[in-house]
Formats: sequence, C-alpha cells, structure tokens
Amino acid sequence: MYNNYLNKKPRKTTTLIVIIIMLTTALHAQQFKSYYDFDIISKNTALDSISVILNKTKKASQTDNNKNLLVRCLITESAYSRFTLQYNDAFKRAGEALFLSEETKNTDLIAKSHEELGVLSYMFKQDDDAGFHFKKAHSFYKAALKDQKSDSLDLLKSHYNLTMYYQRTFNAELLKKHIDSCTILSKKLHCYKTYQIYLDEKKASIAEWQQNYHTAIGLLQNSEAKIKALKPEAFKIHENFLTILYARMASTYRKENKVELAKQYFEKALNSPDYFNEVTFYRAFINTQYADLLFSEGHIEKAYEKLKQASLINHQYLNPRNDNNAGFLTVRNQYQEQINAKNKQISTQKIQLAKSTQEALQTRILLFVVIFITIIIGLIIRSRIRLIKHQKVEKSSQELIDIKNKELTTNTLQLIEKDAIIKKLSTYLKNKDNDPSAKALIKSIENQSESLWDAFNKRFTAQNIGFYERLQEKVPNLSAADLKVCALIKLNFTGKEMAYLLGISLGSVHVARHRLRKKMKLDRDKNLTNFINSI
Repeated sequence: MYNNYLNKKPRKTTTLIVIIIMLTTALHAQQFKSYYDFDIISKNTALDSISVILNKTKKASQTDNNKNLLVRCLITESAYSRFTLQYNDAFKRAGEALFLSEETKNTDLIAKSHEELGVLSYMFKQDDDAGFHFKKAHSFYKAALKDQKSDSLDLLKSHYNLTMYYQRTFNAELLKKHIDSCTILSKKLHCYKTYQIYLDEKKASIAEWQQNYHTAIGLLQNSEAKIKALKPEAFKIHENFLTILYARMASTYRKENKVELAKQYFEKALNSPDYFNEVTFYRAFINTQYADLLFSEGHIEKAYEKLKQASLINHQYLNPRNDNNAGFLTVRNQYQEQINAKNKQISTQKIQLAKSTQEALQTRILLFVVIFITIIIGLIIRSRIRLIKHQKVEKSSQELIDIKNKELTTNTLQLIEKDAIIKKLSTYLKNKDNDPSAKALIKSIENQSESLWDAFNKRFTAQNIGFYERLQEKVPNLSAADLKVCALIKLNFTGKEMAYLLGISLGSVHVARHRLRKKMKLDRDKNLTNFINSI
C-alpha cells in the first residue's frame, strides 16, 4: 500500500517505516505506579522540589547506613526519571535498587525493584525482561504479604501488571486468570469500580482475539463511560487511559471496516492528554497505525506527517544513536553487571577460601597421619616390650618349675628308698612276736606313714598348676590312673619307679603307656614324653 509513495521518497520514508515497525508495534501504555507511591515524595509536592527531597533523603540514608530507605529512594528516583522521560537514569536507578534490595533480603523492596524494572522493560517492549521482572515481583509480593511486610494492594497491582504482560503476549488463558484475580482482590479492597475501567479493556482484548468485535467495542465504550463519569479530580488521574481506549476502538473499528469511525477515534486518541508521560511511546504506535489507514485511503501527505511524528518520538527516546540514549543499551544491564561483579568477587573469595581450607586440611591430614603412625609405633613397641617381658617371665617360670620338678623327682626317689627301708624294717619287727616294744614300734610306723603317691601328688599339683586341667582339655577321656601315669612321665620317672609309686607291676606300666598313646592318638614317630611336656 505504500508503493506509490515510497517511489517518491524512498530513502527517508523507508527509514521511518523500519524504525517505527521495529520499535512501536503493539506498544501499550498503562497506569503504572508513580513516584509518590513509595513514601518518599508526597502527591502534592511541587515538581521543582522533588529532586531536592530525593537528594537529601539519599544522603541521609547513606549517612545512617539505612539500606531499606536508600532502596526506596532509588525506586522513587527511577519512577520520577520515568515521569520526566529520563529513561537512561530510570534503568540505572532501578538496577541499583534491585541489587541493594537483594542484599537487604527485604522481600517487599525486592518485589518493588523487580516491578519498576518490569515497568521500564514493558515500556520499551522488552517482553521477555518485562515478564521475568513482573513474575519475580509477583512471587516476592506474595512472600512479603505472608510475612506482613506488604499489603494486598501491592499484590493487586502485581496481578494487574501481569494482565498487561499476558495481554501483550496474547496469552488469553493466563490473562483471564489474572483478570479474575484482580476482580476478586479489588472487590475485597473496595476499589473494583476503578479497576473495572482497566479490566474491561483487557477483556476487550480477549473478545477481539476471538473476533467478537461487537463485544470488544462494548467493553471499551463501557470503560470510556466510567472514566467520563468520574469526579474532576479522579477524572484527571484516569484521563490518560482514554488515549488507549480510543486507539483500541479505532483499531477494532478498522477490523470491522468502519473506516470513518476508525479515523475519528485515532484523532481522539492523539488529542487526549498525557499528564503522567505514560503514553509517549503509545502515541508513536497510534501515529503508525493511523498512517497505515491514511495510506490505504490515499491520504499520502497526511499519512507522512503521522509517520514523521512517530519517528520523532522514536528518535528522541528509542534511538541508541541519540546522545541522551547512548548509554541505554549498557545501563539497562547494570544490575546484571553488578551481580556478575559480585559473583566474580565471591568466586575469587571462594577459590581463596577453598585453597586455604585445602592447605589446612592437608596439614591436618599430615598431622593426623604422623600422630597415627606414632601411636602405631608406640603400640608396637609397647606390645613388643610386653611380649619380651612375658616371655622372660614364662621362661623364668618354666625354669623354676623345671628346677622344682627335678627337686620333686629327687625327693620322690629318696622317699621311695626310705619307704623300701621302712618296709624291710617293718617286716623284720613283725617277725619278733614276743617283743612288746617291737609291736609298739610297728603300730607307730603304720599310724604316721602317708601314702607315697599322695605325698608326691600334693607337691606335683602345687608346682604344676593347671596341668591336669590342660591335659583333660586336650584329651578328655583320660581316667584318674591315666593322669597319675602322665604326671610321672612328665617328671621322667623310669618304668620301675613308676611301678613302685603306683603299686603296680612293670608290665602294667608298659600297658598303661600304650593305652595313653592310643587315647592321645599319637603316631609311632611321636614321643609320648615330649607331647606331655608340651602341655
């Protein structure tokens, strides 16, 4: 539709159209929070006093190290810069506010900082950023409300911000969800009549998407009537919104091919006042849409004028080559740059801490290893000393036992000899029947004499403690007679000596030894005496 006109002014008009289509397509302007909504500036403060108050408050917050006050001051500065169309400063202050609010961990201030960045991103049609910040703000407002750090009005406004975002991104389902939330909350807070003006405009979008243009026009006209019915003071506050309503009606009428009505409402939209500088970018969009309609009707000159007006707005506020906007593309990322710088600092600190921790850990491990090895060596030495002492004690004890056993053997042999002499003497005296003194002597010998075995066994048991028990543990089926034979074998008695002590024949001794080998299950090459001595 532009072909004929572009042939006349190709370069200039092409530039205008490219800039306008790229930067103003489907822009919206709404009622955002203002600079007097953050408890720093009152609503009736003179404009020339605002900067003075903000500077004083900022210095006071820095002097008192009051970060919460400083964050509110920065958000107010951003909103005021937005009001005065100083968007470079607005993005910078909002980024600083978000960075500081996250340090304070104040959920309400974090929400407000995200909200301000969402508004700025929305105004510049940075939809992804706007959605991110609006959603973040909403989650923090819910947390702040739960902690009683915020009120329901902030949450209501947050729901409304999301209706703007989902309207912009044509998400009918989520738009309807947040319209319903706004309706419920605004009724609860007794402000539904005001919010209905704005919510009907959102409902009109859903109707328009469904090509139900008649319903859409009805909702938009309903919002217009409600604004015009307001009292003068309230009307001035909401009059800005008429620009959007008229532009929306013009667009809808055009879709219905009602060209004259569309022209009429485009003119009304462009002639409506903008007290809060919120529809500046939207005017560029209106001019572009109106120019398109005029081109299609053949009004080339008038269409070009509308394109020029749109271009002036875009050049002044959206062109990065403009000196006033030169820093915008980098300033708006200041928050991320601050976060990156902080993360880098934290990362460096973590690396240094990890290095120090690793060195300390290595030192501790080395110390523990040295201590552990020292303890192990100490235990080994201690165990070795104990073993040597024990071996010495055992050796000494065994030597002592051997000595005593030799003494016992010698004494026993001597007792055997004495016992043999006594027996001979007793036999001799018994032959003297007529000698009364001989009888008395025999009787005395019989009364005082002790069994030779009993005398031996007492001394053997005292010197070889636990021998019988150990022997029975190894060979459980030994009889009392077997134990006697084992005791005598241990002391190296001959068969004849053993026969005398036990009162049996020498042959019986040999049988007893054979029986022992069998019970002990000893092979022929195993020595019976060595086996018994090992116990």
